[in-house]
Amino acid sequence: MKDHGVFRLKLQNNILTVEGYGPWNKEAMKISFANARLMLKLREKKKWGIIAVIHGEPVHTPDAAELLVEQIKEEKRHGRIATAFILTHSTSPEFGKLHLSDLCAKADEAFEFFNNVTDADIWMKSKLSDFY
Repeated sequence: MKDHGVFRLKLQNNILTVEGYGPWNKEAMKISFANARLMLKLREKKKWGIIAVIHGEPVHTPDAAELLVEQIKEEKRHGRIATAFILTHSTSPEFGKLHLSDLCAKADEAFEFFNNVTDADIWMKSKLSDFY
């Protein structure tokens, strides 16, 4: 099956910024996870977090959602501490909050929603500072 959904990744100071254009299916998620793994090998410290900027439809197909939950659980064993979401560019921010909250709860992931990257970055840096 062809991948649906696009991700752009940037790693800076143990914060992986993921800019995503949804909706996403399992194939798109697998590509994103492989690219993120390569970037995270370059991080400076052991603990890290994600800022996810969501554009388009903030939804994952059921198999992509299941894969995401399992990926978060695995990443938590390798230093992931939290996710900050920005849904202001999403077509359905309220639905996205419900959907992503459910996925994070299943993965036991700490998360918050923000209106901009600046506030998300401040929050994530404060979370990371608890470890350093």
